[in-house]
Amino acid sequence: MTQGRDHLPQRDLATALAEDPPSETAPVFVDFDHTLLGGNSTELYILSCRPHWMAAAIDFLVRDLIPWRLTGLPHWFRLRDYVCCLLLMLLMPWTILAWRRRAPALFAARASDSVAEALAPIDASRCVIVSFGMAWLIRPMLRGSRWDGVALLATPLTPSRSAFSRGKLALLDEAYGRRAVAASTAISDSLDDRDLLLAARQGILIPPQGETVAAAERRYFPLRYSIRAKYGLLHMLDKVLLVDFAILLLGTSRDLDDLLRHAISIPFLLLSLHCVYEMGYFENDMVAAKREAKPTLSKEVARFRDYPIQPSGWVWAIGLGVVGCLAAAFTRSTSSLELLPAITAWVILMVLLRLAFHFYNQQPVQGRLPLYAVLQMMKYLPVFFLIHPTMMGVLLALSQVAMMWIVYIVYRSGGDHKTLPKEMIRALFWAVGAGLLATTGRYSLWGSLLPVGLIAVWCLFRLAKPRLMELAKRRPSPALTRAK
Repeated sequence: MTQGRDHLPQRDLATALAEDPPSETAPVFVDFDHTLLGGNSTELYILSCRPHWMAAAIDFLVRDLIPWRLTGLPHWFRLRDYVCCLLLMLLMPWTILAWRRRAPALFAARASDSVAEALAPIDASRCVIVSFGMAWLIRPMLRGSRWDGVALLATPLTPSRSAFSRGKLALLDEAYGRRAVAASTAISDSLDDRDLLLAARQGILIPPQGETVAAAERRYFPLRYSIRAKYGLLHMLDKVLLVDFAILLLGTSRDLDDLLRHAISIPFLLLSLHCVYEMGYFENDMVAAKREAKPTLSKEVARFRDYPIQPSGWVWAIGLGVVGCLAAAFTRSTSSLELLPAITAWVILMVLLRLAFHFYNQQPVQGRLPLYAVLQMMKYLPVFFLIHPTMMGVLLALSQVAMMWIVYIVYRSGGDHKTLPKEMIRALFWAVGAGLLATTGRYSLWGSLLPVGLIAVWCLFRLAKPRLMELAKRRPSPALTRAK
């Protein structure tokens, strides 16, 4: 192997091939995504799937919610993308038929002109396209082009497990032998192919061709922006499922029957609320942050500048709200409202929430302090309007709002809000409120012992959260405990 190649600088392909032409008897291995194609075939396929909402739902559930890193695979993202594309093809079989029709024109429009020009003097029959993309997506793109019929090594429809753990060097060693690889020219835009680039006689690392576009950044789905660009998956699961959902469910339930009935409608109503909240988050990041001296932004935010959150967010918010109202009416969870008035009231409350968030985003930092409490209140008020809460439930929601407001005040005052005992503050507010209510002598305000006990248990569980997180961090990763 040539010395001094541990560092692989990007090079101009035409210049590199002119300085050191490929051997006429050796193969030329060429990457596909962002090399021959000015884009990513997997992302382009997902973007092409219709209807958009169904494809976005499958993409979100597979690629955003499943913790693929826990597989321990070094290239876990390849397995993730394969499963996503396979499910899209199986659950939406018309999409692969449409892809086969559109793919050749898509490749013609997005093929890298500079790479095609540099490879023009080389006989296409000597080239081998090597990709971790899906063979059944790449092959239709090549139809009718110069590369139609060339050898293609890519992820097959039924791959072995090793296909997701090996690099391209191992793949080509098996197919062509190490001697052929050592005499070859390898071309790629990615350092993921470092093993092949170093093993080939001439490994050429070129700049990525075309724009990097992820389907997730072009197709709306509830909570996607919050997870990818703002808070992360674990934080959102904790925030939405273990806090907001728990407060709404426990706060509206008087007995076990209520718990079961409300557990059907509240998830839809809560997701509807968060669709509107996401619009506010997006507006805050894209517009309001420009007014702040030190905005707190995720590096992912810039990638979502073309995210179609409106009107898609409203479509999902209203749709989920209608389903939630229907579920509440079917399970007889609503207060005294009939179905149509309940839906109307829900839509009005969503509009008011959006206006409140918009007004919040227009204010200077100090002017946002009182409005932040209003926004926190609006996480619970719309649901409580449809499904009447217990007194203990109101106290619990009020304790959550007060705790979040205190954290926000400390944050905006320049203090270290991360060290605040948030769970203790909430639990103390609720316990103090419950104790003060007991002094009225009207113990009926407490409701039955079951919901009060469940709320108390939930508060204790949340108090134990910091300790549980500390224990989880100490636990070794499965990938580290696997035998080498």
